[in-house]
Amino acid sequence: MYQHLICGRISEMCGRYAPRGTSFAEMEFEVPIFTPRTFGEETVTVVEPTMIPAVMFIAKTAKRKGRLRPCTVPLDPKYEPWAQPMLDYFKEFGDDHPFMFHEKFEHSIRYAQWEAEKVFDEFMWPMVKYTRTEQIPYEPEMVITKRYGDTGYEEFLVELADGKRYWTYDKEFVREPDEVLARWKPFRSHCLRKRRIVTLVMDHEFDGIDAAYFGGWTESGKDESIPKALKHYLHMELGSAEESMDLLKKMAGRYFHKLCKAI
Repeated sequence: MYQHLICGRISEMCGRYAPRGTSFAEMEFEVPIFTPRTFGEETVTVVEPTMIPAVMFIAKTAKRKGRLRPCTVPLDPKYEPWAQPMLDYFKEFGDDHPFMFHEKFEHSIRYAQWEAEKVFDEFMWPMVKYTRTEQIPYEPEMVITKRYGDTGYEEFLVELADGKRYWTYDKEFVREPDEVLARWKPFRSHCLRKRRIVTLVMDHEFDGIDAAYFGGWTESGKDESIPKALKHYLHMELGSAEESMDLLKKMAGRYFHKLCKAI
């Protein structure tokens, strides 16, 4: 439930970047609520600014050196039924970790992965086609020619045993692209993060900035709709929650109203 709520990686739940029971803040946001009103024989929809209670789960972002991000959700169960139960659960732990299943982080993650495999047994997730690179070692005699690239570094053109040629900066390896075809794979805990972002984008109309704020999404940082000057802001180092709370709340205020919609 928590990993899904924060659009998180497993290490952000029970690994190196695990939260403590105090890693949250309760607050309110003003949200425009559309309400039908009857005036005589006529019914019209009016906009009523309403204060909506919320909980901000302050997550440390893996692959961002623990940069804080605000995973803020409404406490009203008609918008998010898991928010209040999760908040109550956090309050039971104080300064302890709510999701540690072993004293060592790496073992805690493995236990969580085993349980996830049981929970999601027989569930599948569609993987789109993508290209990965494989490091292939080469010998000095396989270098055909050299040059200086645009960055000023020396590059080597390497011919492999099968005749393929690749340019590389590395003096030991070349990187060979390998296309991985679209396929179905077993649903595991990391798929919760993927499924959550689909929901946020499709059902709650999150854009690239919203996704970057909520999930620390790397791809969103490359979103062409985001001005270049703002991309640096999206990846600012945020330290302690106390020092960063005003900024975290401003970030959450950008998307919170989009979550106040019953799905």
